[in-house]
Amino acid sequence: MQYVSGSVLTDLGFIEGYVGFEEGMVREVGKGRVSSSLAEGLILPTLVNSHTHLADNVVPLDLTLSLEETVAPPKGLKHRVLATTPSKAIVDSMTTLSKYMLGRGTSKFIDFREGGIQGTRQLLSLDDNWCIPVIFGRPTGLDFRKKELNDLLKVVDGIGLSSAIDWDAGAIADLAAYVKSKGKMFAIHASERVREDMDQILDMKPSFLIHMTMATDDDLAMCVEGGVPIVVCPRSNLFFGKMPPIRRMIEAGAIVALGTDNAMISQPDMLTELEYAGRVLRYQGMEDIRCAIDMATKNGRKILNRNVTIAIEPDSPCDFMVIGSKKGDPVTDLVLRSRADDPKLVCIGKKVWRVNK
Repeated sequence: MQYVSGSVLTDLGFIEGYVGFEEGMVREVGKGRVSSSLAEGLILPTLVNSHTHLADNVVPLDLTLSLEETVAPPKGLKHRVLATTPSKAIVDSMTTLSKYMLGRGTSKFIDFREGGIQGTRQLLSLDDNWCIPVIFGRPTGLDFRKKELNDLLKVVDGIGLSSAIDWDAGAIADLAAYVKSKGKMFAIHASERVREDMDQILDMKPSFLIHMTMATDDDLAMCVEGGVPIVVCPRSNLFFGKMPPIRRMIEAGAIVALGTDNAMISQPDMLTELEYAGRVLRYQGMEDIRCAIDMATKNGRKILNRNVTIAIEPDSPCDFMVIGSKKGDPVTDLVLRSRADDPKLVCIGKKVWRVNK
């Protein structure tokens, strides 16, 4: 049996104790100390990056361009660069970032992958020893082509589109219905640059929405009523002068998860994104920022219809990390005072990575 010790995150908060594990399974969780530990610090489930565009790492950032000029299909800067960049360069870049994420405690990332089946295959080629992609592919055009979509649906976890305002209303509704009929998830960017028609968007029954920076209270209430989670990306939003209304989302009762968005704007570092989320919540007047931890751990798992608890319990598969403690309050230490080089150990199944020793 091997052990890690310190402050263990449970569904009721942090407790001082230890976790014992072997053969890829948690065997013991207890209070108190053990005689020998592989690592000591804050012990919590690995993080889930709920929204990335990892391939964008190859795109040079132009600070003179607007959000639309940078990322909007089909002629935004990122789309022009990705179309002319050799496939190997894109795959190598994504592989580097997959390793980077794992070393910072992220076990899974939900990637909105452009480029049709070719773009999806680039992401599928990543080594599965690192952070695991959950792939939301995208057709090459802004129309519903059943053959292309069928090819994508054979290999992706879902379909992730840019924005309803980029599409013909009938075509995007038909595409969404077809995706759902095939048992796949459908997600879309919504109300990022401007407020969009939430009736139209929610009629498509999306699995989750990205951004919602321009959402009204009524929009958020509709999402809650429809059981539609929201992913926010505060660093990316702030870069383009938008502020995600995270407090209003939380108070409305929405499931809110956290993502890092375009890699040329924000590297996929969830600890930094977690800090930003905590600071946005403080700016918006929220005193209790524990919900930010759920945004980085529990709620990404909820979106994927996977384990919805953040408890590390006996007889559960290993899926945790140990991050250096600042010896203060565990919540504020984790949310506001953790650096990207603080993780000491990441354990997923039978694999244990010692990082930043």
